[in-house]
Amino acid sequence: MLTTEQREIFGLGADVLDHDYISAIIAGSRVQADELAGLTAEGLEAFGHRELMRAILVLVATDIATRGDETASRMESAGIMADRLVARQGSSGLFSSEGNLDSPPDTAFTINDLCSCVSLIDGRGDDVRVRWSPIRQTLERIALRAAPAVAAGGVHTPNHRWEVASALAGLNALWPDERLRARAELWLAEGIDIDADGLYSERSGIYAAEVTNPSLLSIARDLGRPELRDVVLRNLRAYAHLVEDDGEVENVHSRRQDQRLAYDVELFLSPLRQLAIAHGDADLARLAEGIVRRGLVHPGRHLAELVRHPEIGGRLPEATDPQPAEAQSETDVFYPVSRLLRVRRGQVSASIFAGSDFSKTGRIASGLSNSATLVRARRGALVLRSVRLAPTFFSMGCIRPDGLERVPNGAVLRETRSSGYYEPLAPDVPRDLSDPVSEGRYFAAMDFENRAIDPMSLRTTVTAVVDDAGVSLDFSFGGAATRYAVELVFDGELTVNGGEPFGGGWWLRGRTAEVAGFGAGASITASGFDDAPPDFDEGEMFGYVGGNDSIEGTRLLLSGSTTAASSLRIDLV
Repeated sequence: MLTTEQREIFGLGADVLDHDYISAIIAGSRVQADELAGLTAEGLEAFGHRELMRAILVLVATDIATRGDETASRMESAGIMADRLVARQGSSGLFSSEGNLDSPPDTAFTINDLCSCVSLIDGRGDDVRVRWSPIRQTLERIALRAAPAVAAGGVHTPNHRWEVASALAGLNALWPDERLRARAELWLAEGIDIDADGLYSERSGIYAAEVTNPSLLSIARDLGRPELRDVVLRNLRAYAHLVEDDGEVENVHSRRQDQRLAYDVELFLSPLRQLAIAHGDADLARLAEGIVRRGLVHPGRHLAELVRHPEIGGRLPEATDPQPAEAQSETDVFYPVSRLLRVRRGQVSASIFAGSDFSKTGRIASGLSNSATLVRARRGALVLRSVRLAPTFFSMGCIRPDGLERVPNGAVLRETRSSGYYEPLAPDVPRDLSDPVSEGRYFAAMDFENRAIDPMSLRTTVTAVVDDAGVSLDFSFGGAATRYAVELVFDGELTVNGGEPFGGGWWLRGRTAEVAGFGAGASITASGFDDAPPDFDEGEMFGYVGGNDSIEGTRLLLSGSTTAASSLRIDLV
């Protein structure tokens, strides 16, 4: 139970406070603050401007929540950090991060934490304001130097708009300036980039959790825009079905770097609690409870939100379904814009994906959904991270389907790829053979658009069906006769029986195999494949620049011909 003094900090009655949550956050933050206060000058060298400001915020929030039990050391450390922050600020008033020089959006990340920190100091009693007055004065100087440049500057990516708008709104709330508010409103006038799935245009768990959702909630408060809370609520409800039992957020459909990363749901926590309480949403409450149950990595960040917005510390609504997520037997959730199907059967959770941007752009690039993963599945600690299929077809690499048709317990994925051979230009056709132009796969001085082509195509169909024991996959083809390889990648280093070492992985030359590790395992049964060595072609788009699209883990390969159908059964046990 919280003490009377602790309850006073949050200004809510004992009967409505979530005592366990608040106690866990305070305890974790005290440890984090002690670690920060104990950093040497050498330890702080690795901190950029964003890490410095976040550390100051954690120290201030912890000091307030613990009634100044270690004030001297925390203030001393925060003072050193604030001085370093001053030294990092450029003459323009902006901060730089790696290659982003004099960056308004990078500066906005720091300014948002700065505004939160100053608001914490200002919103408490005289004792807090007096203790932290020197730090506040330094932060105010930083803020007022940065404000004109952030207001005048631009951005790189969609989420930057909301980070910058939030910083401007926060600055205006503390140091009123109509120009700041007007610039924030100008960004907001573009409209929030949320789609029919409830996902932002970048489809990124990282940026939804760390940027867009907290920014929109701050703007809602600082500019009186309550409708933005409804946007965040839509997004959180969409993510409620994208989180695995261990807290990993499914990001196979993301257009940002987390499409290749395992990202934890923890930084969704404060918005989850706030809106679960406000709307009585049991699904969001269950998700928030799971985050705390697994343990927190960033308690100080949550404490800062809690102290500033005590309603986050209220009791969560009770789940309408008392069963834990892993016991829910059947769930199908389809995200049509992302072409992502989430299927749960018993303890098996799977994602079936056909939403790569490659079919529209013909490119692999930052800001696009690039993943060629067709299916991802897990049961407990065993994770089938990826199933990919790569035909040998004009070095175009893995298939990235552009269609997903739902069927009972799964989906059918389809892709048609085309290429061919170009005929001579007709004598009377105007031609320009001076500069390279794109054929779609490569560039050459060939005036492709004015040539007839002898076309070739390959149609690939993959049917994925999920049950409570695993996944069944059927592969069929039409058009060109060629070879293909299927790749399975399991997380971690697993023991493989039934395969032979091949290309840094295992060739399942036989028809059955087993993998084991983490106290779990999988059995694989294959049919329709042959004994030719697999050639898994990731594509010229990677090979030409000496790159690769490899996925870490235990890699298994199978090989076949498009003249015959094939199938895989993967039981997760």
